Amino acid sequence: MSPFNFPGSVSLRQLLLRLQTINGELYVRPLTHIPSPFPGSVYPRRSLLQLQTVNIIQNNPLLFSTTGRYHGHLTKKFTPVSIGLKYQGELEMRKYLTIAAITLSLASYGCLSSPNTPPAEMKPQAYAGHENDRDISNFVRQYPAAAGTRLDDCQTCHRSGIAGTDTEREFSPCGYCHLIEFPNPRYSTGVPHSFEATLNSFGLDYKRNGRTEEALASIAGLDSDGDGFANGREISDIRYPGDSSSRPGQPLSPTIILEWEDIQSLPRHTQFMLMNRTTQQFDAYTTYSGIRVRDLLSAAEVDLKDVVGITVFAPDGYSIDYGIDEVLKPFPNGYYYDAPGAIEDEEKRLVEYPETIPEGVAGDREIPDELWLLVAFEQNGEPLEISHYEKGSGKLVGEGPYRLIKPQMDLMGDASKPGRPDRSVKSEAYGDGWDYERKIDHNAGNCVRGATAIRLNPIPAGYEQYDWKNGWPFIESRQVVIFGQGVEDNN
Repeated sequence: MSPFNFPGSVSLRQLLLRLQTINGELYVRPLTHIPSPFPGSVYPRRSLLQLQTVNIIQNNPLLFSTTGRYHGHLTKKFTPVSIGLKYQGELEMRKYLTIAAITLSLASYGCLSSPNTPPAEMKPQAYAGHENDRDISNFVRQYPAAAGTRLDDCQTCHRSGIAGTDTEREFSPCGYCHLIEFPNPRYSTGVPHSFEATLNSFGLDYKRNGRTEEALASIAGLDSDGDGFANGREISDIRYPGDSSSRPGQPLSPTIILEWEDIQSLPRHTQFMLMNRTTQQFDAYTTYSGIRVRDLLSAAEVDLKDVVGITVFAPDGYSIDYGIDEVLKPFPNGYYYDAPGAIEDEEKRLVEYPETIPEGVAGDREIPDELWLLVAFEQNGEPLEISHYEKGSGKLVGEGPYRLIKPQMDLMGDASKPGRPDRSVKSEAYGDGWDYERKIDHNAGNCVRGATAIRLNPIPAGYEQYDWKNGWPFIESRQVVIFGQGVEDNN
């Protein structure tokens, strides 16, 4: 299935569209963000959807699906997309009239099909490996309007690690669940030993009532998470029924996503630099290519006036904070040392060098490349390996499709050799000037592999935060989501 095919449905309660004709072709332009096929993500407000076919479902002119082409926010190119639009409950009169106008206009263009067209089968959009899971399939059949939304995901029924235990850093429900199959030897408390132990309150109610579509219907009136709202009400408002911090009436954090094509259309920056590692044997001189974070935020039209910093998330929920100065200003130029390359003893070696050193780079001198906080997608001219869970260990491996790259900030950990590489903290000391030094900036540990989401801090007061705990759908789609302070609110 193409990542842009979306055989689900979108609630029109939170959607407002404007009909538009361009060169005789029919479009709708969202006046709010449109949820994309991936949980929690959106098509930007400024995007265009060119309508090509419309199918009335169940003889209801306010329940229809469309196929068309998505117009990229930055690239201005079209990509095939399919979206189901579903009328739900009472709408404000202006929304009702807007939808009616769209329906009538579509009919006048002759693109409405026979009223006997059967509804498309509802299928889940959970990330690879769970898209055929019977529980999420039960969920989208019982709640078709939730298909393709953030609820169409493992997080609706599963929990993350337990606060105050060894597993509290397992922010992603996927990472916590995978501990059953791939135990972490460093964990002794909070470890799940059964499927049931990975469920949140809603998941437990679903399981205890039979784990079927009927079970979902039977618990719709319950308040599983104790936040004062029935499960059915929360689901209809695309809120998590198993998370008491997610409640109807609370606006979602302003959010926008950028597609791979959008990102590739931005000015590319390339920088040769040292990746200084703490625990691995080798540091590495390497070249990363990508987009400066400041350029990415500028392209997304983020207002940085009140932004104090950003948090970048990996797909498993791991995150690192960066100050706004690290976003807006270049880092100090690094230094290149070729002397470690002459070390022949395998146990003493400490640096990996590329086959070709960039022009202008010389031993014991400052590297001429300007260094920035970078959303990288290439290393030494090759695409980054896609991040994934490693079979047999459950560990996150791979760097891509994007890695947040932070150069060394403090070069004076060893004033005699500014910004030098050093041996692993696990290595023996040899007294040759290249041993491990705690004060050196080991910047590789401050880079985020598989970067999927960027939070602009602080989150505006009164908003529910974006679902950063599970970014795996964005790994597959090669998207980056930006949310928080300074992102235009179109809710």
